[in-house]
Amino acid sequence: MRFVFVIATLFTINFIHLLVLRKWEMSEKVDKGIMMWYGRLSYRRKFIRTLWIIPIDIAIMFGFYYEFRSLRWTCIIAVILSIILFIQAFYNYKKWQEEIVTTDNNEKNQNKRNYL
Repeated sequence: MRFVFVIATLFTINFIHLLVLRKWEMSEKVDKGIMMWYGRLSYRRKFIRTLWIIPIDIAIMFGFYYEFRSLRWTCIIAVILSIILFIQAFYNYKKWQEEIVTTDNNEKNQNKRNYL
């Protein structure tokens, strides 16, 4: 029963997090300095923050194993968290690279306009 409560809490927190991200989706992105809200970060910073989550995920796995003493549930949660982390890192990296290309194209177009 406790396991269901933990999972339900994590999904609720994730859902609220997604709602907050939607609110700040169109705001200016921060690439330097300290920013606590994930949604306000640039994709480069989101990618870096995703990489920093890896040790936290490992600690969560040890916590699950310590709490439930079940290798099966620990492996299931480890696979789920690893897949989510991989998808998030891949998505942020891809968007970061698209952001770089878009910025370069905008700068080239701006230089052409200035030349003409």
